[in-house]
Amino acid sequence: MVIKELVMRTLTQPAGAAAELIELGLKRDVLWLGLILAAVLNALFFSVSFYAAPPMPLEGMSAEEAAQLEFMLGFFGSPVRVALVLGVSLVMSVFAFFLAGKFLGGQGSLTDVLVVVTWWQFVGLGMSVVIMAVGALSVVLASTLSMVGNVWLLFALIGLLTGAHRFETMFKGIGTVALSLFLMAVGLMIILTLIGFGLPPVEASNV
Repeated sequence: MVIKELVMRTLTQPAGAAAELIELGLKRDVLWLGLILAAVLNALFFSVSFYAAPPMPLEGMSAEEAAQLEFMLGFFGSPVRVALVLGVSLVMSVFAFFLAGKFLGGQGSLTDVLVVVTWWQFVGLGMSVVIMAVGALSVVLASTLSMVGNVWLLFALIGLLTGAHRFETMFKGIGTVALSLFLMAVGLMIILTLIGFGLPPVEASNV
């Protein structure tokens, strides 16, 4: 199996690509390591992009908005912190995609979902690198490719999950993604509340 051909099939016939990935029979521990590696590489890529073009404060910003921007600059400026958050989010997404698919009648195992999500992450990372390279030549073209790429990746994710859960149509794949987003949002809120994650308080100014 050629990687290039699998990438093209992922973007054009994702359900079929999911079947090929599952047939590889990769062990679950290898896939978890692959997912962690994807999180680290994505975090490094994000940090490079963030340092290359960090958000700048605007005139007329309120104290609260300035504090939020300062917090965001400090948080996203740390590759380790970004990798940790991204890694937790990816692990949650695997379980959310698995449980949501099962709820909708899917037959895929946790390993089946894990292999397609891990592969999807690497495909998305490769696409981001290409778009970044294009951005060095044309920002407008890169922005257009980014929008198209995001839609294409969403289509690929839906198709991969459709194949992983053996759904007959992609409509249940769409339902799996939608239900998973809800589950992940609830899960992230609980986790962030437990670890005390939040924006720093803004001191009231004296009038």
